[in-house]
Amino acid sequence: MSITVEEAIRLVMEHTPVLPEEQVPLLQSIGRTLTQEVRSAIVQPPFDRSPLDGYAVIAADAEHASSEQPAVLQVVEKLYAGQATQLQQLQRGQAVRLMTGCMIPAGADCIIRQEDTDEGEDTVRIYKGVKSGSNYCYKGEEYGEGALLLPVGQKVDAGAVALAASAGLTQLSVRRRPRVAILTTGDEVQQPGQPLSPGKIYNSNTSYLTARLIQLNTEVVVSRIVGDEMGALLEALEDCARGADLILTTGGVSVGQKDLTDRALREFGADILFHGIAMKPGMPTLFAKKDSTLILGLSGNPFSAAVPFELLFRTMLSRMVEDPALALRRETVLVGSDFLKRSPSQRFLRAVCENGVVTMPTEQSNGQIRSMVGCNCLVDVPAGTAAVRTGDRISIIWL
Repeated sequence: MSITVEEAIRLVMEHTPVLPEEQVPLLQSIGRTLTQEVRSAIVQPPFDRSPLDGYAVIAADAEHASSEQPAVLQVVEKLYAGQATQLQQLQRGQAVRLMTGCMIPAGADCIIRQEDTDEGEDTVRIYKGVKSGSNYCYKGEEYGEGALLLPVGQKVDAGAVALAASAGLTQLSVRRRPRVAILTTGDEVQQPGQPLSPGKIYNSNTSYLTARLIQLNTEVVVSRIVGDEMGALLEALEDCARGADLILTTGGVSVGQKDLTDRALREFGADILFHGIAMKPGMPTLFAKKDSTLILGLSGNPFSAAVPFELLFRTMLSRMVEDPALALRRETVLVGSDFLKRSPSQRFLRAVCENGVVTMPTEQSNGQIRSMVGCNCLVDVPAGTAAVRTGDRISIIWL
C-alpha cells in the first residue's frame, strides 16, 4: 500500500542518523557543517599595523603641513612587511618609512600616505597632514584572544576557511561526509562510450545521481551496474553495504517479472520500511534499512528516480550533516504556462522559476531527460487537481 509523500519524509527522517564528527584539514572542510565552535587563541591583527605604504609619524609633527609649507621629518627606519621595528619609541620630528602590513613603531599615532610626500629616504617632506589615528589598524581590532570566530552549525565556506587560517588553525571539526553507494540494475542498461546494442539504453541514472551527490558534497564510495539476476544483485548489495551509510539503487522496484530489488533486499536481510509513495512520478520508490546502512530504491526511469531522490535524499542529507540549508525549501509562485493533464495523485513537474513566475516544459514523461536540463525547481501539484493554468498560484520546491 502506498504512503503519502509526507509520511515517506517522516519515515526517512525517523530512521536517518546524524553522522559523527571528524577533524579535517581546512580545505577539506569546505561545504561541511562545524561541530565545534572556533575561538581564537590570538588577537588579530597581532600588532598595530599599517594599511598602506607611507610613513609612521606623530600627527602633531605634520598637523599644518601643506604643499606650500611641507613638514620635514627625519627618517630613522625603513620597514618592509614581516620586519619588526627596532625602535623603542618614535620621537618628535622623526618618521619611519613602512610598507603595507608593517608593524607600526611605538609612539607613532598615524600613517601618512606616501602619495602625500616626496618619498624621501633620509628626510621626508610631508605635504598633507592627518589627524591622530588616521590610516592606523590597531592590534586586536578585528578580534581578540578567545573571541568566537565560527559557531557550531556554521557551514564552512571560503570566508570561514580564511578566518580560521588567520587565527593560525589548520583543521576544523565538521560532520563526516555521507558515504553513498550507487547500484544501477537492469539487463537493458549499457555504459556510455560503447556502440549501443539493440534493445539497450545508455545508463544516465548513474551519471545523474553521481553528479548530484558531488554537488551535494557527499562521497561516492561504490558505483556498480548489475543485470536482473538475483545472485549478482545480492553480491552487489553486499559490496555496496561495506562502508556505505546509504545505498541508492535504480531499477527493479516496480512489479515486473524481473523487478527483483524488493525480494533481493529481503533476502539480504534488510527491513523494508515502505515500498510505494502516492505520487507521480516515483510511485514505486522503496526505503529499507540493513543494520546501519540505509537503502533508497529508485525507479529506473530518469525523472521517476530524480524526483524521490530530491525529495527524500535531500531530507536525509540535511539530517545526516545537520545542515538546514539542504532541507526542502518551498515557495508559492505564479504559474506562467499551462499543464492541462489531470492529477488524481500528487504530481511533481520539472520547471524553471524566474522572478516569481514558474514555467513548465511540455515534455514531462518519466523517461525524458532533455527537459530536465536547466530546471531549478519542482512544481508540487496537489492530488485531485484538474489542470494547472497560467495565472494560478502554486507551490514549488527549489532544487
